[in-house]
Amino acid sequence: MAPILDPSARRHASPATEVAHTAEEYRRLAGLFPRPVAVLGTTRRGLRQAITVDSFLDVSYDPPTMAVSVYSGSRMAETLESAETCALSILTAEQKGIAQWLGEPGQPLRGLLDSVDTLDAPSGSPVISGCAAWFDLRIVQRLTAATHDLLVGEVTAMGPQSAPPVPPLVHWADDYHRPAPR
Repeated sequence: MAPILDPSARRHASPATEVAHTAEEYRRLAGLFPRPVAVLGTTRRGLRQAITVDSFLDVSYDPPTMAVSVYSGSRMAETLESAETCALSILTAEQKGIAQWLGEPGQPLRGLLDSVDTLDAPSGSPVISGCAAWFDLRIVQRLTAATHDLLVGEVTAMGPQSAPPVPPLVHWADDYHRPAPR
């Protein structure tokens, strides 16, 4: 059934004529808006762990606060359950390989970041070297939303890693992209 495009017709539509919304259709449509790509890293029991994320936002400027969404079935979500801090590294367009590596399911727990240049945030969480910017977060709230955990973190430290600024890595239409230059 084709979607109803006339707003006046929609007011008179019955539930039987509404468009069926599936998870696949939602995912397809949500993928049509571009999102910056980052790496969320933390340390647990001496193991440095990280995952690629593209669902995060700045929540407040005073105090500086961010939120990050992590799939609740991931090992990273399990790790973050007991973490007090984490770091968010905003990737540059040149760091697509890092995004792909850390975005693959089933990554090893040990040695995950051995092939990636990193430095430590003040909290000890790993930050991707050369990233566009990074934010060290103290986790202040955890929420469950459908299949994901939302972590709210107060920014305790931050910084740029690349100078001058370089284009960020963007996830759009199920692939990674570099924004077009001005």
